[in-house]
This record gives sequence, C-alpha cells and structure tokens, in this order.
Amino acid sequence: MPLDGLDDERRRAVETFLSDWLTQHRIPGAAVAVVDGDTVTAEGFGARTLEDNTAVTPDTLFGVGSCTKPFTAAAVMQLVEAGELALADPVADYLPHLAGAPGDPITVEGLLTHTSGLPDDGSAGPLIARRLGAGGEIPLSSEADLRRHVQGSLDRRVTDRETFFYYNSGYVLLGRLVETVTGRSFAGYVEEELLAPLGMERATFDRAAFEADDDRMTPYLSEEGAATEAAFPFDPLIYPAGGLVSSVRELAGYVQGVLRGGAVGDGPAALLSADSVAAMTTPAGTFGRYLDGREVGYGYGLTTQPYLDDRLVGHGGSVGVSNAWFGYLEDADLGLAIACTTSPETHPSDAGMGVLALLRDEQPEAVQPHYRLLGALEAVTGEYGGYRGVVGATVERAGGGLKLTVESGAGGQELLLVPERVEEELLVCTTVTVSGFEREVRFELDGVDLFYDRFRLSKSA
Repeated sequence: MPLDGLDDERRRAVETFLSDWLTQHRIPGAAVAVVDGDTVTAEGFGARTLEDNTAVTPDTLFGVGSCTKPFTAAAVMQLVEAGELALADPVADYLPHLAGAPGDPITVEGLLTHTSGLPDDGSAGPLIARRLGAGGEIPLSSEADLRRHVQGSLDRRVTDRETFFYYNSGYVLLGRLVETVTGRSFAGYVEEELLAPLGMERATFDRAAFEADDDRMTPYLSEEGAATEAAFPFDPLIYPAGGLVSSVRELAGYVQGVLRGGAVGDGPAALLSADSVAAMTTPAGTFGRYLDGREVGYGYGLTTQPYLDDRLVGHGGSVGVSNAWFGYLEDADLGLAIACTTSPETHPSDAGMGVLALLRDEQPEAVQPHYRLLGALEAVTGEYGGYRGVVGATVERAGGGLKLTVESGAGGQELLLVPERVEEELLVCTTVTVSGFEREVRFELDGVDLFYDRFRLSKSA
C-alpha cells in the first residue's frame, strides 16, 4: 500500500519532506514504511539504479547496517529464555577472544549494552572499506584474524569507571556466541528463528540472494557531491553487527512483531517474552545527549529516547553505501522504517524522526534537535561587519559546530564554536581562546547579529 493510505495533508507533507531530503543531499534513492497500528503503508522515492533510472519501490532491498543489532540481540535473548545462556555468563566461557581481558570478566550483557569497557577496535571500518575499494589493509580476513584483532585490543579496556563505548566487535562476538551455543550458522539461525516468523522472506545476509533479487539497491558512495557506484560490503565477519539487507516493508516486520508485541508473549508462537522485550528496551547506558538535554539510552540492541511526548524505541545503521533506521512511538502506536543509498549528512534516523513528527502534526525543526541546529547553523554562516567596517568576521560550518574568523586592524584570530543551546531566535555557542579563556558567542537570529567579547557584528552576506 503506498503512502496514499495516509490522509491527503499528511501524505503531501511527508512526500515533500522526503523529496526535499533526497534533493538536498543528492541521494539517488530511498524508501519509507509507516506502521500505524496493524497497517503498513510504504513508498519508494528516487532511483535504485541511476544508469537506467529504475525506481525504488517499497520492496527494494537496502543494506540496513547496525539495524542488524536488534536482531542479534533478539537471537541472544531467545537463547537466554531457553536456558542455554545467561546474561551474566562470562563470554570467555564460550569464546577465546576475551580471555585475559583486564578487570572483571566481560559478560553477555556487557556486550549487548556496549558497557563492557572495551572501546571500539575499528574492525568494521577496514572490512567495509576494502569491499568498497577504499583500502583497509590490516589483517582481518579470517576468524583467526578477528580473534587476534580483538585480543590485541583488550589492554585498552576501561575498568576504573562505568563507560559506554559503541563496540561493533562485541556484536560480532554475540553472533559467534549464537553459533557456539546452537551449532548453527548465525545467518541461518536468524533467518529461521526470526526473519521467517516475522514474515521477512527476502531479508538476507547472503550475497548471492541479494544479487539475484531483481528489486535491490545499487550501492553508491557520495564523493564530492556526486553518487559513485560501488560494491556492497558483504562480509561474514561483520554479519551480526551490520550485515543484514532488507526492504523497509519487511523491516517494518520487526517493528510490528517485536516492538509492537505482535510476536511477543507467552504463547507457542511467541518469538520473545514480554519480559525479554522490556529488558531490551531498558537503558543500561547513555548512547548520547542532545543539546536540549534529552538523553538517548541504549538497552539490548535498541535505543530509547523521549520524543513527541512519547517514548521512541529503535536503531539506525550505516554501511557507507546504504543507511537505514527504524523506530516506534509506544503510546502513539506509530512506527517507521526508512532506508537510502549513500551516506547523507542528514541520516535516515533524523529524516525518519522528521517524518514521525509530521505524522503527529508537528514540524521537525520545532521538535527535533537535528533540524533545529541545522537551521540555526545555516542562518548564521556568512560574512559579518562591525561599526564602519573596522572589524569583520566570517562564520563557516565545521561539522556540528562553526568556525569564526575575526579580522581587525590589530590582527586576526580563528575560533571553533561549539553550540550550547538553540532557541527560537537564538544560538549560543562557547569557545576557548589561546589564552585559556572560555567565551560565550551569541547569535541573535532576528537580524542576524553576532556578539563576541567586546564586539557586536551584523551579518552582511
């Protein structure tokens, strides 16, 4: 069912918003599926293949990256429910990779929640890069290489305080744990015990199945503003952390079957118990914090955050040539799955949250820090001048912040500005001078005026 299943006003708002997203970021193609109670409506945007302009459909297969992690976590929880694993079990009881790690034994739960104290060892980057023809020349070609890579980084573990390090290798090890306990391949287990019951018949980890499918995305890298065709980074070494491909319509199956509780309960057809899902959606660490102070928590393979006077549960993912996100507003009983080719600055997680805002009759820039910040950064970039042009300044984007260059007869200086808060007509940043002073830099957006140290400068261009 296309998005014309929505009422006309919301459909137009969503279609305009997503079309603008593709245009602004030069995204070849994307797809979105909206879960409204028991109903799924879905639509494709743009091209899945630029060369022949073949359109994206709601069933186009995309790489969903770390959206795979909730499936890996669910597989682990199935084994916990079956009594074949315990969350408190040391991983070293099953696998050699973490034997000898400093501090207390690293547990299954520690890997699920990214709270083991192990910082990222960078394994995913080279594995993806080499598939894209972008280097990655370190020894990571076999299970033995993976073990040595993980073992070699164990001395970097933080043991003197609680930490949250997003640790891809931890989810790879959870996949190996599933294989050790069940005697089955990780991909085979997930496909049989999760994907098939959820109705995700085309979702797969298999390269041959993906390449044989007529409705699949063409991988594109964004290079100097243009989309360049590339290979898709299939590699069994990263399947449990980010190797799944799926359509958004089928990814909505996880939203309906797990987050909505459609396949959750105590009956014989249940994939997971309600207690397991509650544990998966209970934050154990802080994934991040927005400018407005709201925290994004991380449970077992799922993020949680307050949004739109509700609780939003979901996960995002990226493999360079493809990005995805899914989320579910619990009280509103409203969810979404979205995917696109390339890696735009505005990730599908932000675009997806924007769509949810529109579906709740809110404007994304009013409720979502990403769009509020981008709007403010765009508003303040440019040239500024002071009284009679004695002092001038240039403000440029620098990632999620700004670079301020001030020029006067007495010389010049460059400062990096870190946003502290964004209000309706105000952007407040902080900077540190080479003298060690912390300074506030204030932009009043109705005008636009810049206040820094002794200066008040007005935007001229």
